[in-house]
Amino acid sequence: MKKQFLLLVTLAFAFAVGAQTKAGFDDITLSNNSVKNGSGMPVSGKFNSGNVDFTNTYQTNYGGFWSDGWAYSNIKNDTNGTYGNLYASYANTGVSNSLKYAIGQQGSIMRIVGADAGDTVKGLYVTNGTYPALTVKNGDAFSKKFGGINGTDPDFFVLIIKAWKNGMQSNDSVSFYLADYRFENNASDYIIKDWTWVDLTSLGAADSIEFTMSSSDKGQFGINTPLFFCVDNVVTQNDTADFENLNLAANKYWTKPNTSIRTTYQSGNAIFPSRFSVSSFGDYWNSGFAISNKIDAQLDSGVIGYDKIYNAVINQGADSSSNYAVAQKDARIILSGNAAGKQVEGVYVTNSNYAYLSMKWGDGFARKFSDTDFFKLNIIGFKNGTATDTVPFYLAQNGFIVNTWTWVDLKPLGNVDSVFFSLTSSDVGQFGMNTPGFFAIDEFTTRDAAVGLLDINNTLHASVYPNPTLNKLNIDLSIKNTNAVVTVFNMTGKQMLKQNVQGFAQVDLSNLNAGVYFVRIECKSEVKTVRVVKN
Repeated sequence: MKKQFLLLVTLAFAFAVGAQTKAGFDDITLSNNSVKNGSGMPVSGKFNSGNVDFTNTYQTNYGGFWSDGWAYSNIKNDTNGTYGNLYASYANTGVSNSLKYAIGQQGSIMRIVGADAGDTVKGLYVTNGTYPALTVKNGDAFSKKFGGINGTDPDFFVLIIKAWKNGMQSNDSVSFYLADYRFENNASDYIIKDWTWVDLTSLGAADSIEFTMSSSDKGQFGINTPLFFCVDNVVTQNDTADFENLNLAANKYWTKPNTSIRTTYQSGNAIFPSRFSVSSFGDYWNSGFAISNKIDAQLDSGVIGYDKIYNAVINQGADSSSNYAVAQKDARIILSGNAAGKQVEGVYVTNSNYAYLSMKWGDGFARKFSDTDFFKLNIIGFKNGTATDTVPFYLAQNGFIVNTWTWVDLKPLGNVDSVFFSLTSSDVGQFGMNTPGFFAIDEFTTRDAAVGLLDINNTLHASVYPNPTLNKLNIDLSIKNTNAVVTVFNMTGKQMLKQNVQGFAQVDLSNLNAGVYFVRIECKSEVKTVRVVKN
């Protein structure tokens, strides 16, 4: 009977430990005190007017900025010649006093679409942006005043327009001088302020039009003149792109694609999707998971703010690791590799500092929790689109708010290919749950596959005692002079300590918490695994 029990324990250990993979997130590179949530990645978008697409790229790092392509605007400001007035036309309106126009920068491309794709583009109106025009006129810390001190320098600022078709660039180009100070008579020098028609028929058939700029003012790092320009009323064979179809509030500009970055982070045999939204109203982490090692210097200080969503309340990962994941309501983990369709062992869970402080103190939207309030995480398994079972975990209940990493056993979910996280709270208002819908996870442990059992039979003769034990565990090998390796695992399969022994030895468990552990003794080709209780 004892022999059968040991075999069952060994089999359980083989499934629980020998074939586990953990998503501990420490395999994902993070600089100190930082977060990965999809920000910092370029968003490629476009807007359309007439039969023309205007491509746009917006970088979400460094606070976010328009990195290339086109923006559109209805800003009226012909007096501010700084970067803060980047989106204003020097003409102060669109063509014929229309409201809207487009701003391009170096390397911008228009793509001809619809019925006009591959036909000749008739032309477009061009003017300066206020920023480059006044920089050319007055100079600034980076750029010279055109003409120099005496007004005689032969400076120029030129827009060069080329056509492309089927990936081939045309031999012809059209040059349009946005500013020209090369005249012998300085009175002829000019900076374009009015909208000016530029004929493009000489470029021939095109499926896209490319815009580059050049300037006489060059320095160590290239052109000093701000490389921006404005266009309006792009006339193709069948339509005109006049930008009046595009929505803008008064005196505003648009540079963002109003879209989402969808990315994934993988750790172990689990995939953690994340979505970061970019819009004219601001950029924000939209859904899914963010990988973090952020440290809150004011942990549990009562200072509550949205910036604390990326902090686990304990300020570190499970088992004192650096990285962990912060999740939002309705986040989903997708199992991959050998773990797909198999049983999930479990996960460590705790509160985000934002949710914890909100429940503890209340904030402008959520109330301070009382003994009757709760914040509940429902963890739901799915297989082939069908829910298997649910494991509930209370992040707050009966006056207690979780503030440590807590292991949640997910084996009741059965075989799954994804795990879904849903949040509910007793604090509900007109627009739904008031409690901030964020929590943290770590050490998401999957079972890769049913492993072979040939290498885990209890073939080694060794005594392990006392069991239960308080601190010291005796290992007595039947062959006194034989070297062996003793490894102690916790119930989630995490290795807690490893020690070489010979003959008779003691293993010190005093640094381990009370609980159940598996002790594995390996000697040459033989192995013995014992379930040990530490009091």
